[in-house]
Amino acid sequence: WGKSFDPTDVAALKPRKLKTVLNKVDFAIVPQDYEKSYLGQFRKKGQKPGDWPFQAYVMDKTMKKLNTEFEVASWQAVEEAAPSAGDFLRQTFDGFLQIIKNAITSAAITPVATGAITEANIIAKLRDMWEVVGIPYKEGGVDILMSYTNYDKYRKAYKDAYKIDPAFTMINASGYKGIVFELGEGNTTIIPAAGMGSSNRIVITPRENLAIGVDDPADVMFNVEADKRELHFWMDFRMGAQILLQKDGVLVVNDQL
Repeated sequence: WGKSFDPTDVAALKPRKLKTVLNKVDFAIVPQDYEKSYLGQFRKKGQKPGDWPFQAYVMDKTMKKLNTEFEVASWQAVEEAAPSAGDFLRQTFDGFLQIIKNAITSAAITPVATGAITEANIIAKLRDMWEVVGIPYKEGGVDILMSYTNYDKYRKAYKDAYKIDPAFTMINASGYKGIVFELGEGNTTIIPAAGMGSSNRIVITPRENLAIGVDDPADVMFNVEADKRELHFWMDFRMGAQILLQKDGVLVVNDQL
């Protein structure tokens, strides 16, 4: 201690770029085409080109499909070197799995060697990965994200080993999703991520470390316009993904793809 003021730099801003890519969805419907089949009976009497009685049903299914596309892209997307018309959303930017792969290649993070994940070893392998998580993050709680296949392996392995279902009491809570991990302070959750597909990658990190960028959530809404006998539907939106802190102890992953 001394009475003089001796400041030191304790923080520095290190920006992480999150790039969003402009995407679109277009489709058209000719309601009068329904009159070629039994579905025409649901249209109103008279020739009204804009009368499409299935709009609510189709739009609901379309939005659910888009939500699936968003989930898959956020995890599995790999940016094409030269994007072209007709590319899927998952071909226009890098998702979390590709970002992790790049971080391993650049030696920003070191994966935990787990080998193939099986029902026989998944409990032990998660404990191995937990050892690498930084203590402040163990205290604050993180998410353990994995595919549904591995999630089911964990549930079966845990139930067989301890004769209890780890999700039994937890799923009763309204809105709850996932299983509380056995170690830590009870605030770390194992969550199945549908967007990971068949990946054997396991990701342990605070949920706020996984960022999805959009311009405005309201952009994910269809514009509708009648053009003579057609109904036109379209939306333009931006999307991208990024992992903010790519450091050992904060972003913990295994060595599987």
